[in-house]
Amino acid sequence: MKPAIASLLILTLVIPASGRERTPLEQAQKIAPGSRVRVTLKNKETLVAILLDVKQDTITLRAWRQGDWPDRELPFQAIQKITPSKDHSSAKEALLLPAAVIALPLWLVYCGIFNHGCGGPWP
Repeated sequence: MKPAIASLLILTLVIPASGRERTPLEQAQKIAPGSRVRVTLKNKETLVAILLDVKQDTITLRAWRQGDWPDRELPFQAIQKITPSKDHSSAKEALLLPAAVIALPLWLVYCGIFNHGCGGPWP
């Protein structure tokens, strides 16, 4: 009975800590400098930028598209959320799965019917 009570007490301490939202500083510290980020400001403006530097009170960003705006230093009080942003080069990944889904059955049919160059004779 004592181990069960101890386990429940430990869970009550762990669950709220893992569920709390991280501060913008904690979010920024987990992202490598030079990474593409999406920054949501408290005024609901969203910036897509490159994270240059993280300091105790501010972050420095460079516009993702060159010339959109000069490098900006933003205080954490103005930031609601910072998240890593994926590249738009995922089009290759989006096409890879459908190509594999179409090509694999065609290859299996070709090998099964014609038995050409598919790694040896079939039983």
